[in-house]
Amino acid sequence: MLASGRVDVSSVDFAVLGPLVLLAVIGVVSSVINTMAGGGGLLVLPVLIALGVPPSVANGTTRLGVLTQNVTSIIAFRRGGFGDVKLVLRLAPAMIAGAALGAFAATRLSDEILRPLFGAVLLAWAIVLVVRPGRFLAHPPEPRAPGWGSQIAAVGIGVYGGFLQAGVGFPLLALLVTVLGHEPVRANAIKVALVLAFTLVSLPMFAAAGQVAWREAIALAIGAAVGGWLGAAWQVRSGAAVVRWVVVIAVAVSGIAMVVGW
Repeated sequence: MLASGRVDVSSVDFAVLGPLVLLAVIGVVSSVINTMAGGGGLLVLPVLIALGVPPSVANGTTRLGVLTQNVTSIIAFRRGGFGDVKLVLRLAPAMIAGAALGAFAATRLSDEILRPLFGAVLLAWAIVLVVRPGRFLAHPPEPRAPGWGSQIAAVGIGVYGGFLQAGVGFPLLALLVTVLGHEPVRANAIKVALVLAFTLVSLPMFAAAGQVAWREAIALAIGAAVGGWLGAAWQVRSGAAVVRWVVVIAVAVSGIAMVVGW
């Protein structure tokens, strides 16, 4: 700091600041995508790894941004009158149990195993999503109560979310929209609450394993908090139509990013 009160620009380490600013911006963009559709994590993971964060640590680092994103989006959805506490309470226990199992497995695998595994899983997502994006948009005329099949699906989604997180919004939307019959904006409001619930379990597990790069995680979290609010508020204002085209764009971008990046 100079005597005049101005910041001495020469003292700023841009080699450190630049990547953090990039991560904050990625946090905003990915969280808007996550809140409205899913797949934002498919953009974050490759960026973290490109910045030199090991795959195992990158996998844990994304979770803090997911947490802040869902806190702000839940607030925005609630202000708009969207949500379903009863359904969240019915599905959350199965997802939390699955997420604990998935996070336990992820924190015990080496980077040599995780790197090709992440690549294979995300590439598979790219193919499935690009080939049949409509499966996440069509829903029955009336909502259905979750049965045993939905609970089993919730455990599986939780395992995936705890293990990788990136792309978990897509199977969640498939469950909430296609199977249980909720319209897209309402489904997204339920989705973010469920993801928050199991992230509160998975994040501490990655942190305890030393697999969170906190400086990068905080940069992501700041951007994600903004993006989560923006994405939810946009849906509340614009309705299901905007969700549909964001899903299609998210599918295409995520697919291309994974094909090119992995």
